[in-house]
Amino acid sequence: MAERDTTRPDAAPAARSGLGPWMGVLVFGFGTAAGFLVAFSGLAYLEDGAGLIVLVFLSALFVVALLGAILFLARRPILRRLFGHAETEIERLATPLSAMAARTIERDATGATAAAREVVALALARYAWITARRWIIASLTALIAAMAALAGTALLFKQNQLIAVQSDLLRDQNARIAEQTMLLTQDVQLAEAARNAALAVEITGIAARLGAALDAAEGNGAPAPRQEIFNLIDPSSLDRELMLRITSISRATQPYRFLDLGVRSQDSGDKTRRAMLRRRADLPKTYARMATAFNWPEEGAENRLIDRPASPERGQLLSVLLGAGIHNLEPLNLAGLDLSFAYLPNADIAVLTGLGARLSYADLSGSYLTEADLGGAYLENARFRDAQFRRSSFAVVGPERTRAPFLPENSPYSSFLAGADFDGSVHFGTDFGGALLTAASFDGAVLLGARFDGAGLGAATFRGAVLIGASFAGAELKSADLDGAIVFGRDVLDELARAAAPGSFVPERFRAEPVTLDDVMAINLVYQNLERSEVEEAAGGGAPFRLTRVQPFED
Repeated sequence: MAERDTTRPDAAPAARSGLGPWMGVLVFGFGTAAGFLVAFSGLAYLEDGAGLIVLVFLSALFVVALLGAILFLARRPILRRLFGHAETEIERLATPLSAMAARTIERDATGATAAAREVVALALARYAWITARRWIIASLTALIAAMAALAGTALLFKQNQLIAVQSDLLRDQNARIAEQTMLLTQDVQLAEAARNAALAVEITGIAARLGAALDAAEGNGAPAPRQEIFNLIDPSSLDRELMLRITSISRATQPYRFLDLGVRSQDSGDKTRRAMLRRRADLPKTYARMATAFNWPEEGAENRLIDRPASPERGQLLSVLLGAGIHNLEPLNLAGLDLSFAYLPNADIAVLTGLGARLSYADLSGSYLTEADLGGAYLENARFRDAQFRRSSFAVVGPERTRAPFLPENSPYSSFLAGADFDGSVHFGTDFGGALLTAASFDGAVLLGARFDGAGLGAATFRGAVLIGASFAGAELKSADLDGAIVFGRDVLDELARAAAPGSFVPERFRAEPVTLDDVMAINLVYQNLERSEVEEAAGGGAPFRLTRVQPFED
C-alpha cells in the first residue's frame, strides 16, 4: 500500500511587486485623457488627416492579414523546425503520454525523459500555434473594431459640425424672419399712413374754410398793430357743418407708427448733433462732451418706426386751428374733437385753452407753450419732453376758470396727467395744482416757481430735476422718487414732509447733501435758460440741496 505524502506543498511564491490592478486604472486614465484631447482639440486634425488615418488603418489591416495568411500556410514547416512536430492535434499527445507512463512504471528514466520531452514539445507547438492564431484573429478584430469606432467618432464629429452650421443658418434665418416681421409691420403701419394721407386732404379743405372765415372776420385787411390774437375766430360762431367736419376728421384719422428719419428740422440741438457727426471720428472726446452736455441720443438704426403710435394728421389739424386764430378749444371739445395721439413737436403754442381736450398720448415735445391753460384736459401719457412752459397751467378747473359751453356748476374739472412725460422740460411758474399726476415723469426738468399744491404725485419721478421755489402744499407724494433732484430750502426734507399730504412723504428715504449755487448753474439746462439772479430770487433765500435716495420704496 502506497504511503500518504504528508509533506506540505510548497508555499505560494510571494506576490511580485508591480503596479498590479493599478495598471488598468492607469491605462483607462490615459485612454480617457486621449479621448478628451481628440474630442476637444483633435477635430481639425481628424478632418485634415482623415485620408492618411484611413490609409494607415487599411495598411495595418493588410499587413496583419498577410502575416496571418503566411503563418497559416507555413505553420507546419515552422512548427517542425522549431518543435519537431508539424501536427499539434490534442490526440497526438496520447502516444507520448502513454509512453511516458509506461517508461515510468518500468523505471526507465531515459525513456520517460524522452517521452516527457516529446509531450512538452507537442504542448509548446500546440500553444504556439493557438497563441499565434489568437493574436492574428484579435489583431484583425481590433483593427476592424477600431476602424468602426473611428468611423462612428468621425460621423459624430461631422454631425456636430453640421449641427453647428445648421445652428448658424437657423440664427441667420431667425434674423431674417425678424427683419421680415419688422418690414411687414412697417408695411401695415405705412398702409395706415397712406390711408390717413388721403384724409389729410380734408384737413386742407378745413384750413381753406377757416382761412376764408378769418379773412371775413378781419375784413380782408391787415390786423391792427395791437389787436388781440385770442380767438380771432370765435369757435362758437362756426357753422355746424364746419364744426362737424372738424370733429369727424379728428376721429377718422387714426394713430399709427411711421418711419423715424432721425432728423429734427426744428430742433437746434439736433441740427448741431447732425453737423458734429461729420467730425465725430476726428473729435471723439469733443463729441462725447457735447453729447453729455446737450443730452444727445445715440444714432439709431435707419428706417425704424417710432416707438409708439402717433397721428401727424391730428397734429396738423391742431396746427390749422391755432393758425386760424382758434385758441379756445372748448366748443370743439364739447362737440367731440379728438386730438389724442396728436403729433406736433417743436410747435409754438400761445394762449391756448383746452378744458375737456382729449390729448392723451399727444406728443408736443420740444414745443414752447406760453400762457397755455390745459386744466381739465385729458393728457394721460402725453409727451412734453424738452418743452418750455411760461405762465401755463394744468391745474384743476374751478367755477371761476370754467369756459363756455362747459357749466361752472359742474366744476371742478380735474386734469388727468397720469404717466405724462415732462423729461428735460423747463417751467416758469407752471401751475399743477390739484392735477392727477400719477407716475408722471419730471426727470431732468427745471421747475422755477412751479406749484404742485394738492396734486396727486404718487409714483411720480423727479430724478435729476431742479426744483427752485416749488410748492408742494398738500401734494400726495407717496412713492415719489426725488433721487438726484436739487431742491432749494433750509431743511428741505423736513419742509417737504410738512408741506406734503400727511404721511405721503418719508424723509428717512432720502439724504440731503448741500451743493453750491455754482454747481446748480453748471447744469446745462439751468445755464441755458436761467440767470443767476432769477434763481436767487425764486429760491427766496433757500440753499440748494441734492437729494439721494438711501432706502427702497415700500409696497
